[in-house]
Amino acid sequence: SALKKLIWPLVLEQVLAITVGLADTIMVSSCGEAAVSGVSLVDQIMVLLINAFSALATGGAVVAGQFLGQDRREEACKSATQMVWFITICAIGITVLVYLGKSFILHTVFGKIDQDVMHHADIYLLIVAASIPFMALYNGGAAIFRTMGNSKVTMQISIIMNVINIGGNAILIFVFGMGVAGAAISTLVSRIFCA
Repeated sequence: SALKKLIWPLVLEQVLAITVGLADTIMVSSCGEAAVSGVSLVDQIMVLLINAFSALATGGAVVAGQFLGQDRREEACKSATQMVWFITICAIGITVLVYLGKSFILHTVFGKIDQDVMHHADIYLLIVAASIPFMALYNGGAAIFRTMGNSKVTMQISIIMNVINIGGNAILIFVFGMGVAGAAISTLVSRIFCA
């Protein structure tokens, strides 16, 4: 019963974290196939990073959980703080690498893609890459909340993040006609809120 209370919000939270990119892909479909392809390619990298940060955060949270289980709260707080700092510094480093290696990612990792798709992927990556430290910070915080047995709060934040993203997409894509840039901006804003 206690395990079910922890697992269901966790599963839903992970699904919602990935849904942000999926919503961008679906909502940008009104801008054409090239826009969908560009967003989709970049989103694959973001999903990989989300999973990597989640794994790092979970590993750090295990140490904090062991201290909590031993009723050593001060050590638990220290290890949680260290994990948050570590994951954030790693994320900032990865963000810098993504910006420095943007050309490599677009031309080598994605291979030979249509110029129009490349243009949309370039715009989306340029804006969404700024959300990498916020994704990491969110994952670190979420892992700490789960360690304390409160996975419901992270699930609620994920729901709000998706509402902000979908609402932002609707306004920026359909009202202001910003296309891929609008989807990227609303994703960035929703991840900043989430963190």
